[in-house]
Amino acid sequence: MQALFGLDAELAHVVASTTEPMLGEIRLAWWRDALTGLDAGRVPAQPLLQQAAATLLPAGIPGAELAGLEDRWLGLLGSDAVPAEHIVGGGLLFALAARLLGGEPDIARALGEIRTAGAGEVPQVAPPLRPLRGLATLALRDAARARAGQLREAPGTPVRQLILFAAVAGLA
Repeated sequence: MQALFGLDAELAHVVASTTEPMLGEIRLAWWRDALTGLDAGRVPAQPLLQQAAATLLPAGIPGAELAGLEDRWLGLLGSDAVPAEHIVGGGLLFALAARLLGGEPDIARALGEIRTAGAGEVPQVAPPLRPLRGLATLALRDAARARAGQLREAPGTPVRQLILFAAVAGLA
């Protein structure tokens, strides 16, 4: 799970740290090629790619599917709007996570899209997907706070921890 979310965070960092969209496209293309290359046994000396090859490929998640995460971030380069591809990519991230957790990928995909869009209603889910439900719940809460002009809470606050605990325990 750490490798999957680490890859997504690295792709987000590429977008956040890029000042020229064309350079960002080149950097994201490198990641796409490197992830696809994992299926052919090409593992660059990059820690996240080595971790993905060691943990995600044996779990049945091929590099070609991981490369689909690049689409999630590509449309954000040089844009303030959130493209549909970003929301669909959030669904892909959660669907892949569901496969690792042993849960239903279609339900997780919906949770990921709700989380990325910051809108919708978070459904009750089976126990394996409850951590993903917690993340979606926090994202909706953050979006509601932003719409109300309130600041986002810092990670790890007692309230955020309680929301995650309740989701994982099946209480929320």
